[in-house]
Amino acid sequence: MKLTRRQSIAALTLFSASPALAKRKKTVVFPQPDVGPFNEIADKLLGHLKEIATYNGVPASLDGGMLARSMDDYSPAGETALRVDLQWSRDLLARVKFRADGRTGNDLAVISATLENGTRSAHIPYGKINPFNFSGHVPYIVTQLAGPHIDGINIMMEQQSLGTTKAVDAWVEKLDRFPVTFAGVVDKIRADQAAGCIPPRALLEKTLPIIDAFLTGKASDQPLIRNFAEKIEAAGLSKRIRQVALRRVTTSLQKRGRPALLMLRTQIASMIAQGRTESGIWAQPMGAEFYAANIRALGDTNLSPDDIHKIGIDEVARIADEMNLLLSRQGLTEGSIGERMAALAKNPENQFPDSDAGREDLLSYVRDKVKGAEARYTELLPPNLIPRQSLVVKRVPIATQDSAPGGFYDGPSLDGTRPGTYWINLRDMKAVARLRLPTLSYHEGVPGHHTQGAIASALGEAPLLIRIASFNAYQEGWALYAERLMSELGFYAGDPLGDLGRLQDELFRAVRLVVDTGLHHKRWTREQAIRTMQDITGVATSRVTAEIERYMAWPGQALGYKLGQLRLLSLRTAFRDKEGKKADLRNFHAAILSGGAMPLDLIDQRLKQAS
Repeated sequence: MKLTRRQSIAALTLFSASPALAKRKKTVVFPQPDVGPFNEIADKLLGHLKEIATYNGVPASLDGGMLARSMDDYSPAGETALRVDLQWSRDLLARVKFRADGRTGNDLAVISATLENGTRSAHIPYGKINPFNFSGHVPYIVTQLAGPHIDGINIMMEQQSLGTTKAVDAWVEKLDRFPVTFAGVVDKIRADQAAGCIPPRALLEKTLPIIDAFLTGKASDQPLIRNFAEKIEAAGLSKRIRQVALRRVTTSLQKRGRPALLMLRTQIASMIAQGRTESGIWAQPMGAEFYAANIRALGDTNLSPDDIHKIGIDEVARIADEMNLLLSRQGLTEGSIGERMAALAKNPENQFPDSDAGREDLLSYVRDKVKGAEARYTELLPPNLIPRQSLVVKRVPIATQDSAPGGFYDGPSLDGTRPGTYWINLRDMKAVARLRLPTLSYHEGVPGHHTQGAIASALGEAPLLIRIASFNAYQEGWALYAERLMSELGFYAGDPLGDLGRLQDELFRAVRLVVDTGLHHKRWTREQAIRTMQDITGVATSRVTAEIERYMAWPGQALGYKLGQLRLLSLRTAFRDKEGKKADLRNFHAAILSGGAMPLDLIDQRLKQAS
């Protein structure tokens, strides 16, 4: 959707006038909310957020649907239009009277919270807002970590359907539109510059190699094209159709795709000399407001940055005490925790060979850990809630592995045709020591993100907005809670090194509270944050550097893990105190997972209603 200058001015006027406007409009009554305002809002917002729609496999993105034919509109006008419709959606819900049962009331609360997250920082003009994404409001739309040059292309490779000729046409149309898409991206970057938002130089420098990977090599060897060829062959399309389609996409890549990314590269390269030396969001216009909004949305808390920083320091001390005890039992008493963990990780017994065969052995080891966790589902969940969705384990694509996190998860499609995927980064085999892999697998796979995501995607009777909802502290808090749960269930019995790996990862999440607030509130440098994190955790330099630069790109996102876990543990304590001897943790987990992602205050309400 393109807005004229006149329409943009009208849109900005709507932001400031919306409360009064809502009062003047007539109240609307929807007797069937599932087909009324909730779906109306979904249609409106997913028209802007096409990549979220395609990622989740909503119906209008399947089989060549309209939402699969282009990326999001990243232009200044496109971002303004999205923000207008987020506010419009809030105003609509404010005017609606529901004939609501309990479920509809819960749905209303979740959707209202989503829209509140999407509008809380809308007065800050730079960046991109997406309340259906775990990173919320990002200040820089192109980084080494995320943006259309990474996420948009990855969705085309991993999530977009290619099973029919119509779906192939939609995929090719999206590639053909790269010049328009990335011209909009460049326009938005320039508009953000004009608003005073200049990304940190370190992030700009790390972004260029990501773009260069798309620009180099033969077109036919480009991972996007190879992936396309594999998928249309797997779909069983005729040889003639495949040949024609491959010629089309190869030509489109050369004539439209690569020139569009080259235009973006030129823009990023031109900004490096002026890139900020400051690492935190505090250095950007309205930076303190931006960070406060993201703490509320992504940390799901009203705590101040100083309070969060102190919680992080206290958690670091607690976890360090547990690790010191286990390390001493291994005869490791000299040096810092970080130094001793680094020495353990370098031990050949904890390393897989840095070779293709070693990487395959690592993937097999991880898959076995997932299967072992799946075999214990009946201890974790009521039978009717056990996911039926399969989980696939893959390595992060080589083209993007240098800036990607150590592991992450992509959920299954809503129609069940695409499995959940647990990605593990094998760029640096020294950074994926064996002792870390059980915990990583429980976090990203079972009973962590995959369990949670598969249950949410299977909520077939729930409104679409509920099934694609994203609340960072809920989702990451659950995954970190799942790591500890597996220890409590005895999964590390007889594996003290694995348990040390679990504690090291929990320490890593506690340090995030310290370094994220350090960067964005206490005005730490990038180097200070890297040094602090590595000294405490002993994690490989490559991983720590990528992590700190991730926090620079996504202010506040890293807070959700520990803050969410601590809140869930507090709720579990209250549940056990109330239920007494009859307390069944499967019922506690059901109350958390059975409604999909939501704010943790609503989880508290659900637990109180269930008891």
